[in-house]
Amino acid sequence: MRNNEANIFVFAACIIIGVLISMNISISNRSSYTYLSSEQYQDAYTYKTRLQNEISALRNQYNEYMEKLTKYQQDNADGQAVKKEINKELEENNVILGKVAVEGEGVVITLSDADSSLFTNTFEDQFKLVHNTDMIQVLNDLKNGGAEAISINGLRIVGSTEVYCSGPFLEVNGTKIAAPFTVKAIGNSQVMYDYMMSDENYLKSLMLRKLNVNISKNSKVEIPAVGITESSQYLSEQE
Repeated sequence: MRNNEANIFVFAACIIIGVLISMNISISNRSSYTYLSSEQYQDAYTYKTRLQNEISALRNQYNEYMEKLTKYQQDNADGQAVKKEINKELEENNVILGKVAVEGEGVVITLSDADSSLFTNTFEDQFKLVHNTDMIQVLNDLKNGGAEAISINGLRIVGSTEVYCSGPFLEVNGTKIAAPFTVKAIGNSQVMYDYMMSDENYLKSLMLRKLNVNISKNSKVEIPAVGITESSQYLSEQE
């Protein structure tokens, strides 16, 4: 009798221990996985891609600086390698600042007011005109789309460029220009074209306003150097 009771007790204990072990395994398995929604997955993937791009950019910058440092360390007595590298950087900076004419693939956008037949002598006619705010939005979109150099009617757009409304004209870099406005941008032509023609882009809103808008890809876009000279009257080097 005692043997039977002992066997029953051992059997019951084995069942309880088995259940506890199985519960512990299932709990640990559940805690090792995290399920994300499609939106959370996309955000995580975008964040990962951005970090990878930043790491790649930093690695390229590090390699570039190390290459320059090696050149400087191996330079001869008269410093020719250093002078050559400095001149190269000056040329690259002049291109970025718009001080030299450039060319390359890109897009050409033509903007002008709506056809005269669409004007009704009402307040709505204001939306059928190209305003300076419209041009600023287009320029910002081009920059966001990867444009490396931009011009409007032959006037180079640089960091200090301002676009004003001057009656029926636009004033760019102190020069008044009239429609049609031809905007040229150098960069990846397909990327910029697709970006500018996307539904959420400002260019589409101009089309909805019945303005005359045309955009085309071009294998060779020529943009002149900036025609203004910047001077500082109150700046001085800090001692």
